[in-house]
Amino acid sequence: MPTATDTAEKPWLRPLALASVAALALTACGDNDGDDDEELDAETEVEADVDVDATGVETIEEGTLQVCTDASYPPFEYYDGEGNVVGFDIDFADAIAEALDLDLQIIESSFDGIQSGVALNASQCDLAISGMTITEERAGNMLFSEPYLDDNLGLLASVDSGIEGLEDLDGVSVGVQNATTGADYALEEGYDVVEFDSSGLLLQGLEAGQVDALIGNISIIGYQTGEDDSFVFVEEIDTGEQLGVAAQLENQDLIDAVDEILAELEASGALEEMEQTWFHSETPEEGDADEDEDDDDADED
Repeated sequence: MPTATDTAEKPWLRPLALASVAALALTACGDNDGDDDEELDAETEVEADVDVDATGVETIEEGTLQVCTDASYPPFEYYDGEGNVVGFDIDFADAIAEALDLDLQIIESSFDGIQSGVALNASQCDLAISGMTITEERAGNMLFSEPYLDDNLGLLASVDSGIEGLEDLDGVSVGVQNATTGADYALEEGYDVVEFDSSGLLLQGLEAGQVDALIGNISIIGYQTGEDDSFVFVEEIDTGEQLGVAAQLENQDLIDAVDEILAELEASGALEEMEQTWFHSETPEEGDADEDEDDDDADED
């Protein structure tokens, strides 16, 4: 499957071994049709000095890094208007493949299959990168890298619900995406939970009045809702969640290599550039057009 990440626009995706790259023309996220990409004016030198010892690293298919993902998680991974898989995780996967001198192949898998370890243990892929929170239960079924992104849960409600905090959830229906940490949290708290198969359907359920509120990861619900004035972000739930890359329990060499690459990307500033691009953590220069945020179906955590 194509990844459609343009190395001319995403400099951290160029070969990383002992390379110095310039972070130019960072593409604004959400422009799924590819026609209205907004460029940030700032030019930043990013030293991506990655010297990875890949001794002992083996992949299912020689010369290829196969990565399982559920491509319905904007801005982590999703199909753009041309049918290509794009997103923050895809950029990160590209950087890992480049550093290992391997071709990247994205393998579509259900999130349940990913988070349970089934996809990895069935040798469908070498790595799983799909906005997946590191949990003790999941760590029993797969190896995790060091965290590559921090995240928390959030409470979203319709503007006319009257919900002003978690204390207002008694007796109201709360939507979650199944097999996620948001679902686990809501069930443990004893809320009246309605489960959906994807966060896209979850948001549609809130919009249609099937639920009064929803609980999900901030990185996803914030992106999905954008400036939709029918929703209100009520509260952040500090769960201290961290996302990780996963491999088979027996593939320690590959996870060790991923950790080396992650450390170099963090030290060089390249990972931060990716975050700024996909999660809007940097305000565009004055005079730049507002970034267009398309609401696509998404799943997460």
